[in-house]
Amino acid sequence: MLSPIVAPVAQTGTLRIEHKEPNFKCHMTIVLDGKPVETKYEMLSDGRETVATVQGRRTASSLRWDGDALVATSRVEIPNGEMTISFRYELQDGGRRLRASEKLRGAGRDQDNVWVFERP
Repeated sequence: MLSPIVAPVAQTGTLRIEHKEPNFKCHMTIVLDGKPVETKYEMLSDGRETVATVQGRRTASSLRWDGDALVATSRVEIPNGEMTISFRYELQDGGRRLRASEKLRGAGRDQDNVWVFERP
């Protein structure tokens, strides 16, 4: 289930997560209209907010457990305000499938996407 902005251009994607509690590493590549878009980050799953400057923008991020799901949230300062991106990661089918529910708000790009990644 992809937003109307993403659905027509989404082609393929990969997601690699290394999680050794509390260390969490994520590397996602989605191909949109023939161009790969990469997201990479590392966080601790202790729920504490970490503030950093990334590409000149202040970013506040956290990763926390919500039942059996991990929820990553980032708030990014942008020229006209703030953008929030969150992912809810849930294992399904005995770990063979991962559902990543994405919610993006701000910068005129409000989107809700549900990405499903299957283990080969």
